[in-house]
Amino acid sequence: MSKPLWPAVSGAVARDMQVEVISNNLANVNTNGFKKDSVDFKEYLSKTEKEGDLTADIPRSPIKDKDLYPLEGRDQSFVIVNGTHTSFKTGGLKVTDNPLDLALSGPGFLEISTPGGIRYTKAGSLKIAPDGRLVTSEGHPVLSKGDSGGDPASRFIQLNGRDGAIHINDTGEIYSGDDLIAPLSIVEFGDLKTIRKTGSLYFENKNGTGNPPQTATATLIKQGMLETSNVNPVEEISNLIRANRMFEQDLKAMKTVNEMLQREANDIGKL
Repeated sequence: MSKPLWPAVSGAVARDMQVEVISNNLANVNTNGFKKDSVDFKEYLSKTEKEGDLTADIPRSPIKDKDLYPLEGRDQSFVIVNGTHTSFKTGGLKVTDNPLDLALSGPGFLEISTPGGIRYTKAGSLKIAPDGRLVTSEGHPVLSKGDSGGDPASRFIQLNGRDGAIHINDTGEIYSGDDLIAPLSIVEFGDLKTIRKTGSLYFENKNGTGNPPQTATATLIKQGMLETSNVNPVEEISNLIRANRMFEQDLKAMKTVNEMLQREANDIGKL
């Protein structure tokens, strides 16, 4: 493929991924506890791949214009996706009056157990499983405070056989009447850059040793409420329109370069 096509092709691929991410944000605008994603781009320069070998060489073939003005790879510039990042900005809070609905006001996460290991979530719509365990809406057990290195099953919270009304205070302690059942495991992280999505509502700590979960100190639990999605639909629609227009411009650039190459092959070759 000719070099002039690369900036447009790479830009179109990157914009396509951006459109996909924005569309997913809009699809989850009403999903409680959802955190929006965004795509970052960076410019790729072939020059940076050749830093170790920039020695000049005597041309062994007919001299070209770039031999007189060496670009050292700077003509090979194109766009690549630098990564997808999650915004952990707190969403709005809505009242449900359901005693098992919890909103986490602050940077904290609920610690839960899944078949894939320990995960973290902001989605506080909980329920009681048939066996009496406190679980998420998808059936994953919610964990109490305890040894994070031990067996998660030892930290499952049992609510069966409780006669009193369930009350959960601001720090996450669960009471049945005046009896303390268990304190919820609410954790915070010093560096949110290592927290990655594993699905729409669950997160995984990719650097468990370097960024261990800490007991929450800046998070309050609001019983009978839920945290809504932090997606701003107006902003996302504006971003989607902008990304689509940039994608169309990349397609037009590709078409223009292709027409130039056709003329080069069909017309200039006849001279």
